[in-house]
Order: sequence, then C-alpha cells, then structure tokens
Amino acid sequence: EQVLLTPIQMSFLYDLPEQRLLLDDVIIKYQLNDAKKLENPPAAAQEEIKKIENKPSWMGLYEIILKKLQNKKKSVDTPYKSPPLFEKIRQGQVWRLFTPALLHSGVLHILFNMLWLWYLGKLMEPRLKFMRYLFFIIIVAVVSNSFQYLMGGPYFLGFSGVITGMIGYIFVRQKNAPWEGYNVPNAIFYFIGIYIFALMFLQMGSFVFQIFKPKAGFAPGIANTAHIVGALVGMILAKIPFFTKES
Repeated sequence: EQVLLTPIQMSFLYDLPEQRLLLDDVIIKYQLNDAKKLENPPAAAQEEIKKIENKPSWMGLYEIILKKLQNKKKSVDTPYKSPPLFEKIRQGQVWRLFTPALLHSGVLHILFNMLWLWYLGKLMEPRLKFMRYLFFIIIVAVVSNSFQYLMGGPYFLGFSGVITGMIGYIFVRQKNAPWEGYNVPNAIFYFIGIYIFALMFLQMGSFVFQIFKPKAGFAPGIANTAHIVGALVGMILAKIPFFTKES
C-alpha cells in the first residue's frame, strides 16, 4: 500500500497541504515506508505525527460534519480550527484546478476511463470541433474537481467527473436535438445513473454508520461528488448555444 505521495501526485493533486508535506518528511526520516510501519511507528515518530495532525488541514465538508456529529454524540465540544483552503492554488499553481483528472490509481482505472473517453469523445468532438470540445473538458474538470475538493479534501484523482459530464451533455442533446445524431443507448444513461446513486446511498450509509462507529466506515474511496457535479455541469453546458453543433 502506497504511503508516500509520488512526485507526479505532489505536482498534480488539487492541493498539497503543509500538513501532508510535514507528514512525508516524518515518514522519510523514520523510514516508515509501508503501511504496517506507519501504523506502529517508534515513540519519537508518534510525537511528531501527533503534532502534525493537530495542524489545521482541509479534509472536506464531509469530514467536518462527521466529526461534529461524532463529538456531539460523545458530548465533547472540540473547538473548530479553520484550515487554510486552496493552499497551492493561492500560490499560483492554478494548473491544479484541472490536473487531478490526469491522475489515476492504476491501469484498470485509467483503462476504464479512457475507454469511456474514446466512446463518448468520438461522438462529441466531430460535432463540437476540437477547441470547443477541449474547452468543455476543461470546464467540467475544473468545476467537478473544485466541488470534490470542497466536499472531500484534496486526495482524489481520475477523469470520471469529465466522463459523467460528457454523458450528461449527450443525454440533454439527445433529448433536445435528436437530429444531431448521438444515438447513445438509454441503457448507458440508466447504468451511469444507477452507479452514481448506488455510490451515493452507500456513502450516506457509511456516513451514518461512522457517527456511531468512527473506525468502521465502509464506503469506497470514490470521488462521487465529482461524478454528480460533472453530470450536472455537462447538462448545463448542453443548454448553452456555444456548446451546440450549430454554433
């Protein structure tokens, strides 16, 4: 299991909080380069990690709300420390708004997304032409990434927010302008819709479960906010004349 961030991840993640950089320094210093070692670090490392964990770091609204509800259940009133937002972006690293879409967790992840991109892209690009198609991808990626960051923190990756944006776009164009000839089977729209809602209900169930059993969450680490927001942005762009075939 990966413990340290790779150089590409450090450059391309939506944000790279100071807390994470300090933690990586401790991992390197004490050679805690696998998950088992990190779970049982030496006493000196534990002290340093504890200090680092006390530094405010944005982990998303999901985590903030969950901790508040957990503390309320325990009758503990922990003061909220406002963490810094958009640390690296505010330093001028604006490419991070887009680049999480280029990161993937493995070969199967990137293969799955690229197959979808090939299938949907060969429908959209000839109709929108290259520059509008590229502009569409950038807009959907930036907006879906930003909402995912606000909801779940900076540690997410993948192109699937753009994929759901493309599906949302085609869904609207196919309904409103069938003469554009997308002809995507309804089964694909049903599949993606069921997939997103199934993940949403799974994550909601995990959220409720974690209130009572903090270490027993079971939701997969999937950026579902990006899926939902991507689909909505794609549907909105499908209504804008600039992103139609006639433009």
